[in-house]
Amino acid sequence: MRKCTFPGVSAARRCRIFISSTCVAIRRRGGGFLSPIMLKGMAKTLERGEQSLLFLNRRGYAPLTLCRVCGHRFQCPNCSAWLVEHRFRGVLQCHHCGHNEKSPDACPECGALDHLAACGPGVERIAEEVEKSFPESRIIVLSSDMAGGVKRLRLELEAIAKGDADIVIGTQLVAKGHNFPKMTLVGIVDADLGLANGDPRAAERTFQLLSQVTGRAGRSGLQSRGLIQTYQPGHPVMQAIVSGDSEAFYEREILEREKALMPPFGRLASIIVSADSRNDAEAHARSLRQAAPQMSGLSVLGPAEAPLALVRGRHRFRLLIHGRRGSDMQAFVRAMVEQGPKERGSVQVQLDIDPQSFL
Repeated sequence: MRKCTFPGVSAARRCRIFISSTCVAIRRRGGGFLSPIMLKGMAKTLERGEQSLLFLNRRGYAPLTLCRVCGHRFQCPNCSAWLVEHRFRGVLQCHHCGHNEKSPDACPECGALDHLAACGPGVERIAEEVEKSFPESRIIVLSSDMAGGVKRLRLELEAIAKGDADIVIGTQLVAKGHNFPKMTLVGIVDADLGLANGDPRAAERTFQLLSQVTGRAGRSGLQSRGLIQTYQPGHPVMQAIVSGDSEAFYEREILEREKALMPPFGRLASIIVSADSRNDAEAHARSLRQAAPQMSGLSVLGPAEAPLALVRGRHRFRLLIHGRRGSDMQAFVRAMVEQGPKERGSVQVQLDIDPQSFL
């Protein structure tokens, strides 16, 4: 129970890690998303003939497009999610159902021309900024939606390993499993992204991911450094990454979980009820809640709309069952479903014992 296993942590200690900026989205003069410290570090890395990696776990150009005149936001018609702009391909796309539409010139709500604003950065936008700052550098962007698929990805990774790129900008694709001998600077943009999704494991996941990313630097023994842009420089995850003290982070995280009876000290089960109609999904979820048996050490939370309340045109409500570690979670869920209403019409019920996703 007390063994600390965070893959990539030991690799992260090969480079010195710093908080480079306490606010990533408040733009510096000129409209960029990279801090002056980050740009200075990249310039010095280029002068030495070494490579930089910028990590942002967000695909596309911008996560939201809105009209500056009327405030209209481009949302997926099938999901409760904003459409992500992919400027390289000229489309707005939903990353949950795949819906896409051509990027418009005018606002569909008020008809205003040239007043659509891209809000926030994706890897494409960071690449655009890097190209303006370092026009002579060789830049490679790695993302799961890149054209060419696996074959192109393999070629790009080989080029980076050979030193045929100066600056690499990527999503989770670059987080682990790659050895880039000339990579001596890793910059993490918007490091807080994974901490804001309501996942009980958010801190652990973020710590592991950032450790893996910073571990790309210094693998050949060259002096290396990692820079983190964050809104929360005092957050335990950020402090643990900077200090390299994974044991302290683990002790704090495990203590918080023990207090709240979160895994591994407790158990969770998720029940997602979905339907074409919001009323049908909510009514079925409420009936399931009423059918829950009385069992010591187990309680039902909800129903409430799932964080992604609408996916592919289906409305979603979630029940979360929380119990002590020794509780018979399977028997509780089985009795709840058997005594509850049967699936009718478009209603579907999904069960997930010890869930890994909380969306």
